[in-house]
Amino acid sequence: MFFKKISLICFWGTILFCFSTYSQSLESGVTLTLELLPMEKQEKLREFHEAIERYIDEHDWTGHGSEEPLTITINLQLQEASSSFEDRYSGIFMISNNSDMQYYDKYWRFPYSPETMLEHSSVYHPFTGFIDFYIYVILGGEFDKLGPMLGTPFYEKARQVADQALFDAQFSTGWKERSEFIDRLMGEENKLFRKMKDQYYLGLSYVEDDDAMVKKYCREAVDLMEKIFKKDSEHKDAINFLKAHHLEIIEIFQDEPDVLRKMIRIDPDRSDTYKKYL
Repeated sequence: MFFKKISLICFWGTILFCFSTYSQSLESGVTLTLELLPMEKQEKLREFHEAIERYIDEHDWTGHGSEEPLTITINLQLQEASSSFEDRYSGIFMISNNSDMQYYDKYWRFPYSPETMLEHSSVYHPFTGFIDFYIYVILGGEFDKLGPMLGTPFYEKARQVADQALFDAQFSTGWKERSEFIDRLMGEENKLFRKMKDQYYLGLSYVEDDDAMVKKYCREAVDLMEKIFKKDSEHKDAINFLKAHHLEIIEIFQDEPDVLRKMIRIDPDRSDTYKKYL
């Protein structure tokens, strides 16, 4: 079987890496697509991705240092939306933690010139505020893996950005939707998903010490996952979670057919993969 050939050392090493990064510093990789801009603007923005990377990587987002950074990927496609007095752009934006979180936004509007200094401030700016919003969303999701609702302070920061942005008459596009999005992440309906992540990663925290505890908490996470999909079969974050972690779940429960049968019900698109281990 393909998955059984995967080195267990590599598998559990990956899991332990997740827990070593809990005090998240960030390391970003920004891919920029400029082909839809006039050549003059392409030249102006040729180092734009580096400015974004510095803005993200050189800031302490959590108040705690860490030896291993959390890597994030940003893909950004720009179009011109200039006014008569300043350079403005619209952007199609995607951010990912390269694992189980990915967010897409096609309504970003902002002013920018190469002379602009990107500075962290409590005062909202349509460029940096947008970046801040999604960084805090990613951090909220990461810290939810480390304890019950530990991501809440970061979701609250994202909500504060959205609240400020709604008062920006010139660049308010998309912020009503972002405000509703962060409300959903923090809402009662999403607490089941957040609890599931906490239980799953609690189980993984025992990988070096107690296999029974790994299975206990990860089984509880699978049970919660089943409830999530019964309530909402199109829960996007849960779908991304399964896409990233279904092979880990198989590795943990490959000798427990009852759990694998449950995974077939939860995740029918990958039923053939689970059936290989029954």
